[in-house]
Amino acid sequence: MKWAVISAALILSLGVYAEDGFDDDGFDDENIEVVVDNAQTAKGILYGSIDIEAHHNISNDKDLSSLKTLVDVIGEYKFDNGVKVNGNLKGYHDFVYDLENRTIPNGYENEINLNELNIELEISPNLDFKTGRQIVVWGKSDSIRITDILNPLDNRTPGLVDIKNLRLGRTMSKLDYYFDNLNLSVIALHENRFTKNSMQYSDFKPTEANKSTSKPKDSLGNTGVALSLTGAFSGYDLGLYFADTYIDKPYLVESNTILKYDNKSKMLGVAYNKAMGSYLLKTEIAHFDQVKYNGVSDAKARTDALLGVEYSGITDGSISYEVAVRKIHKYSSAINIKSNGYKPEEEIQQALRFNQSYLNQALDLSAVLSLFGDHGQDGGSARVSLDYALDDQTSISGGVIDYIGGDNLTINAYKDNDRIFAKVSYLF
Repeated sequence: MKWAVISAALILSLGVYAEDGFDDDGFDDENIEVVVDNAQTAKGILYGSIDIEAHHNISNDKDLSSLKTLVDVIGEYKFDNGVKVNGNLKGYHDFVYDLENRTIPNGYENEINLNELNIELEISPNLDFKTGRQIVVWGKSDSIRITDILNPLDNRTPGLVDIKNLRLGRTMSKLDYYFDNLNLSVIALHENRFTKNSMQYSDFKPTEANKSTSKPKDSLGNTGVALSLTGAFSGYDLGLYFADTYIDKPYLVESNTILKYDNKSKMLGVAYNKAMGSYLLKTEIAHFDQVKYNGVSDAKARTDALLGVEYSGITDGSISYEVAVRKIHKYSSAINIKSNGYKPEEEIQQALRFNQSYLNQALDLSAVLSLFGDHGQDGGSARVSLDYALDDQTSISGGVIDYIGGDNLTINAYKDNDRIFAKVSYLF
């Protein structure tokens, strides 16, 4: 318990969930914006945050699981000719490995990530072009990814990554044409970047060895294509999507020793929202023409579908429920094995979310319950957090996450990682 004491003392001194597993937990499709009045210049703006974050594991003997300093810097600059440059640099160092002699999982102690760097220009009043590493959000769901497949995720600590750090940028070129209430996007996907999953010696993969990987090169022949047509109309939103690219689902080859990422598929999708008073109804459908799974020689088609409802008739709050079904066509029982995450023919995921603000919106409460299976029997997670703004620049937050065991052995393996987390954040 010595690290529990150290962790608590530190927090006091500072002012106090991809397709597999929990990659969708706490997901949100809103852009994160930070406004700092004194940071703007005539042509550019530079802002960001510095966070100090601690995790205390209450289910195993590691006690203090993480003690991170994180830096997030966002910059924009607009030239006289109208060309705009956008960038986002993220970095962190986890001091827990300095305090205790532990084996360091690959990428867990420190990292510098140029998450976004792109150039944006207006070709005409109705035509924009943007190229470089960027984030493009598809779909309408707040908690479960269905059509939102273009950007990978940071899933090394499932359910614990802040939303602003969850999506990983990807190099692409995007042409946007605006007409009436519609936006047509044509996208070339130059970079084949994939979700970062848990590594050996981490809390979520303590003993299993990392496998060798084989990933497609970022070449012209491997460039993906994506199209979207979205519109906002009176009372409803509609989005149509198409993508031909490598999906975020590796499979094993060569005696189950190499993870291959050349899982290329065409996706057709639709997303629809309709407002009805205080209610917002949501639906998404995505069909993949082929997905490779370990244990079977032929690729399988898969259809994902989601229904959801959100109620905002609560003062400064909302509550939402979403349920998704992923169905593998021409299913083989050989797919339901560990290397595929024990995928059944039909996988059901549910998410219940509650958000409310108090004290003139200075205090934010968030609670998310994510479960797999029609009765939650496959496991999931429950997370509750509070965020309190001390002033316009400083905030403190904390909460608890409970990993729920179940029949799915991949998800069940996370159940001994329940933890308390706390963070101090400063905006500049």
